[in-house]
Amino acid sequence: MKTFLAVATALLIVTPFVSAEEFVDDFSDAELNGRVAERGEWQFQNGIASCVADPDLYKQFKNHGPILKWPRQFNDATIEFEMKPTNCQRVVFTLNGDGHIFRVTLADETPGAPAGRSKVPTRIIVWARQSSKQNKGETIKPEQLPDLPAINGKWVKMKLEVKGNRATLSIGDFQTELKHAALARDKNRVMLTFAHGEIAVRNFRMTSSVNAAAKRTPADDAS
Repeated sequence: MKTFLAVATALLIVTPFVSAEEFVDDFSDAELNGRVAERGEWQFQNGIASCVADPDLYKQFKNHGPILKWPRQFNDATIEFEMKPTNCQRVVFTLNGDGHIFRVTLADETPGAPAGRSKVPTRIIVWARQSSKQNKGETIKPEQLPDLPAINGKWVKMKLEVKGNRATLSIGDFQTELKHAALARDKNRVMLTFAHGEIAVRNFRMTSSVNAAAKRTPADDAS
């Protein structure tokens, strides 16, 4: 009996408590607590968040376009939403923590791009340690990762499932499996931003878990 109690106590000490929660943004409330909309005139109607990029604001914010942010403390998570980008130059989905952690960029690199050819390519970037000017992260380019021309003007579902150092990323019919130390880092913000053109977003849902031993670091607002 004493041995059992000793083992149980040890497990309680070394096993971090994990809490799970679900967060849903149906965009019915323009002032929803838990979501921030910036750098543009975001509209919230009929369950859809939409915004048209303003060239003047783009310059004002040093070449950063409209952005949606969902501040959440989490480790593992399933994040999903639908988006419809129209004539955008790039769309960027990012997980932040102590700086950037995971980023998906979908770009229009064609010579005839409506907003001009993107200098940033379609790619995934991961940061195993804190991002900085010196640490620009590791680039991953899965085969058949869709670019913006492939989904322009279409509703497409994006889903990211993260568990430990592994993740499954789905964009429409595309799916890829990822394994990287960056994925296991503590996270505190989900972001979606775009440059030029316009975007519509709907049905944002996030189920996440928080390790009680995780660090509580200030959010990095950069996109």
